[in-house]
Amino acid sequence: MAATTSTILQAILFVSPQFYCYPWKPLLNAAIGDTYDVALKHFLVNHKTAPNLVLHCVCMVVQLLGNFCFLQTVDDILFPSRPRPLSILTAVTWIVYLLRRAPSAPWWVQLASASSIAAAAAVAPSLVPHGVLLLVHVIGFHKSLHAVASVLSTLALVGFHVLWSALPHDLASISDHTVHINCVFLGLMLLISLVKNPLVPSVAYGYLVGHALAAITGQAWLFFFSFGFFGSVLQSVSHLVTKEVPTMVALQTVASPADKVRYEYAHVTFFPHLVFHGLVFSSDLVNKSSKTT
Repeated sequence: MAATTSTILQAILFVSPQFYCYPWKPLLNAAIGDTYDVALKHFLVNHKTAPNLVLHCVCMVVQLLGNFCFLQTVDDILFPSRPRPLSILTAVTWIVYLLRRAPSAPWWVQLASASSIAAAAAVAPSLVPHGVLLLVHVIGFHKSLHAVASVLSTLALVGFHVLWSALPHDLASISDHTVHINCVFLGLMLLISLVKNPLVPSVAYGYLVGHALAAITGQAWLFFFSFGFFGSVLQSVSHLVTKEVPTMVALQTVASPADKVRYEYAHVTFFPHLVFHGLVFSSDLVNKSSKTT
């Protein structure tokens, strides 16, 4: 894979929330990404503990709900008279791809992933008007063994969201320039996605700046766009409190840009499978440990 091609594929992945799916992402992974078994191997290296995997289930809920709420807002803008074509096509493409391209995953992992995606797609239209309420469920982070750190981190993140949500929406002096603001925001997002290791800057910029602009301009699509980066922040918190390295961070050290892009696409595309399948391996480790003690 040529360096230019790797950079373009990297930009496609990081110009929006990395864990959001669109109709073309499974197809891209089929063309240039890695297999499910390779993705699972990388995932299990830094997802061995039950608390981390439970927290990742919370993160997955954030990502899936944010993903399909974002697609719903895009459907409302681009296809107001049609029945959610982008949302439905994404859900169908993703589910079919996971079912066909991960034969080593247990049947219940297949079922759980497909059901989670379908459920998120189904409830998204009802959740879009109440986006801020999606933040409430992250109180599940207190189940971590590192309770104090989890609670404080979660409260800080939720407090930050509430702060932006309390700002005056759709200010007259700004609403007249919404198109220009969006173009600048997305233009900088694209530039960030082109740097050598775009993970941290894209998440920080997409989350902080995106949420600020969404609150000030009152744009639902931008709120749910930046919400995907909030999911990435929550994943970072889960790794911090369980002292395990995030997979996407670990992949930044891969020497070959082509290999890194392949691994990254596989990781985000198979993510629902990886979370559920990881629970199996974590349970097996606990059982083996209990038998040896």
